[in-house]
Amino acid sequence: MIVRHHTDGWKIISHYTHALLAGKFAYQLKQELRYSHWVETLTAITDHDDHMVDFDATNYLTNVGTPRDFMMDGGYERDAIKHAKKLYAASEQKSGWIALLIARHLQFLYGNDTNKEMKQFLADSAEKSKTLRKLYGIHKKTEDDLYSILLFCDRLSLIICGEEVPETGRKLEINTSINNKTYSINRNADGTFQVTPWIFEDDSFELDFEYKILNQVNFKSNQELKEVLESSAVKLQKIRFKNSN
Repeated sequence: MIVRHHTDGWKIISHYTHALLAGKFAYQLKQELRYSHWVETLTAITDHDDHMVDFDATNYLTNVGTPRDFMMDGGYERDAIKHAKKLYAASEQKSGWIALLIARHLQFLYGNDTNKEMKQFLADSAEKSKTLRKLYGIHKKTEDDLYSILLFCDRLSLIICGEEVPETGRKLEINTSINNKTYSINRNADGTFQVTPWIFEDDSFELDFEYKILNQVNFKSNQELKEVLESSAVKLQKIRFKNSN
């Protein structure tokens, strides 16, 4: 989960919400980037962080009992191989196209993992990907292009959810991804967000995503955090993007 300080306590955004926002960004991309099987690609993007929230497998509290942001040390799932297998198996049940992109994302996440079981799992999924590319009649370059879309949308969503864009109008690099270009984001004078170069179909659009505010500062256990999260009201944050160049 993504955790940010808030005047009323903690602002919490789930990884499922972040991934859905990534899918919403993908839906706004230029028509020329919408490959065949576009629905499957969108599904892979919205599903890419599924099975991440498990209060039995992950420590979601810091040493002082505050909610732990996913980027903090110790916030990762204890059993990464379990997460990888669950996510990949779920993608296979939907579509080989989705499994192709999920396999790439798991390679991105766990490619440096020294665990033997993980290494074997990633090798096996890579072999399956070769078969899937033949099935769909695409080359590795097409897979690379598709995954660059996931990377762009994933990072942009994390920036927005993590409130990383400077208030002063300065540009923040998103990443180098789609068409091998480097993208950045900044705030326009009217408070809207600008991505450069502009890669969306429309010159302006509005999106929203859900979050929760926890008024309680400290928690005794994962279970207590889980219960407070479940009982907290859902709030909606709206964001607007506009091409001012």
